Amino acid sequence: MAGGYDPETNSVWWGTANPAPLYDWSGPDYKTKGARPGDNLYTTSVVLLDPDTGKLKSYHQELPHDVWDFDSATGEFVMLERDGKKYTVHPSKSGFVWVYDRSAKVQNVWRLIKNINFVQDIKPDGTLVGRRDMTEGKHKNLCPYIGGGMSWNMGSYNPKTGLLYKVGNEWCMDLEIKKTTPVLEPMAQLNIGADFNITNPEGGKAYGHVSARDPITGAMKWEIKFPEPPLASLLSTGGNLLFVPDARGFLRAYDASTGKELWSHNDGQGHNGGIITYKAKGKQYVAVMTGWGGLAGDDYGSFFGGTFVQMPKDSGVIKVFALQ
Repeated sequence: MAGGYDPETNSVWWGTANPAPLYDWSGPDYKTKGARPGDNLYTTSVVLLDPDTGKLKSYHQELPHDVWDFDSATGEFVMLERDGKKYTVHPSKSGFVWVYDRSAKVQNVWRLIKNINFVQDIKPDGTLVGRRDMTEGKHKNLCPYIGGGMSWNMGSYNPKTGLLYKVGNEWCMDLEIKKTTPVLEPMAQLNIGADFNITNPEGGKAYGHVSARDPITGAMKWEIKFPEPPLASLLSTGGNLLFVPDARGFLRAYDASTGKELWSHNDGQGHNGGIITYKAKGKQYVAVMTGWGGLAGDDYGSFFGGTFVQMPKDSGVIKVFALQ
C-alpha cells in the first residue's frame, strides 16, 4: 500500500508486510524456535526513509514476530497537527491505530474494533501485553480474522471536523497451524502455514462498522453498524459529507458531523474499490468503483449468504454522480 511523505523532515513513511510462513508454529518460544526465530526485524513495521538516499532514518516494529498476519502494509499515514505538535496516525490491520510523532516514536495506541484477542492489549507506548502465540494444531476463535480488524481500504481524515473516519471489521477465525518447509529466496509463493475459516465472535455475530473518531485519542463521536464489513474506501468532503460504499452495493452519504444518513443509491453490486471526488467544468462529481471478489469478499457468500451468493465476481463499472 502507499506510504506517506513529510516534506519538513524529508522523510518517506512506509508500512512493511508480514514474515513467512504467516502462522509460525513456535508458540511462546518464538525467540529461539520455529520457522523464523527472533523478532524478524523490519517486518510488520513502520519505517522512515531518506527519499534521496534510501537510508533508514527511523523505524518502529508494531508487532515483533508477527504470527497473525496483521502486517503494517495496510493503513494510510495521516499527518496532522494539534496544539503545536505534529503527529502521524497509522491504522493497522490488527485493529489498533498507532499515533507517532514525526520521528516514529509512539505517542499513543488505541483500538478501533472490539473483538481482539491475539493480544490482551497494546499499551499507549506500543508495548504488547498478553501475546497469543500458537503452536502446531487447531485453534479456535482468533480475533480478528485474517482479513484484518481493518484492511487495505482507506479511511478519511477531515480537517474541518477533526475526525478520522474508518471501517472496522468485527470477525474472527478458526485455524489449524501446520509445519511447512520454508523456501529460500527468491520465491514467488504465499506461505500461509495454516488452514483457516471465518467465524463469528464468541457470543455474537460478525459485522462491520464505520466510526468517526478523534485520530489522536480514539474517542468516538459516532458509529454506524453494517450487517457485513464494508470492503471499499471512504471519502469525506469539505461540504460535510461522508461517502460509504457498502458491501451490498449501496453508496451512502452521511452527515460527517453526526452520522445521519442523507442519501443512498443502489449501484447493483458490491463495492470493493476506491472512491474519489473531482471537479470538471464547474461541477463537482463523485466516482466510485463497483465490483466484487477478493480474499475477504470471496467468503461472503458462504458465510453471510443472502445477496452475496448470487453476486457476480467478473463484472464491475465506475459509477459517477454529480453533486447538486
